[in-house]
Amino acid sequence: MNNHFPPAAEKIVADYLEKLKSQLKGMNEKDQGEILAEIRSHIYESFSSDGEGDEIDRSLRVLKKLGDPAEVVSSRVGESITRLGKQKKSLLYIVAGVLIVFFAAPLGMGGLGLVAGLLAFLAGLLVAYFATAVVFVISGFLCALVGLITIISPDLFLEINRWAGEAVFQFGPFQNHPQVAGVLTLIIAMMLAALGLLMLWSSKHIWRGMHFLFNLVMDKIRSLFARGRKLIQDDKSGKS
Repeated sequence: MNNHFPPAAEKIVADYLEKLKSQLKGMNEKDQGEILAEIRSHIYESFSSDGEGDEIDRSLRVLKKLGDPAEVVSSRVGESITRLGKQKKSLLYIVAGVLIVFFAAPLGMGGLGLVAGLLAFLAGLLVAYFATAVVFVISGFLCALVGLITIISPDLFLEINRWAGEAVFQFGPFQNHPQVAGVLTLIIAMMLAALGLLMLWSSKHIWRGMHFLFNLVMDKIRSLFARGRKLIQDDKSGKS
């Protein structure tokens, strides 16, 4: 679909979309691009259907109807992010979409406390996820080392057992064939390490989603306190 605006209108719309993009910080560029393209398409449809005035007036009128970028994120982007999360099977994007819709309603400190608690819970899950991945990687490499030693020099473990006077190292059904146990240990260890590395690699996407959620809540807290300060200042001005 052709979404090209006239030059003057393009500059205005581009500036608006840039402000809107700043509200989506924490998301990766591709996901930001999908959401911004959807908003741009909506702006272009409204711009094309409005035939009154010149291109600047039309673009400004459309953007005024659409609202401030922060308001657009609250009222329109939430559903897009939720839909994107379902497509990508990303729980954090789905939660972000729900929170954005939630933020569209008047939200007091109690609501923010609830959201902060949810973020703390998700952060705890992220830490546990990362710790589990690290344990898998370390355990995998240590077990792989044991497996290699068992394959190369199985007598080492038998000597340790004799020195200890008990079976410190046992090879189960492969007691008489420790090399076989070593091969199986090596295979399982590499699978465990690979799983841990895969979890670490995917954690960057999870962290990016957490970063987006954190920025979302912090922006809402800042706007809430800014509104509170403005109300206090207006009240003082009225009394004076």
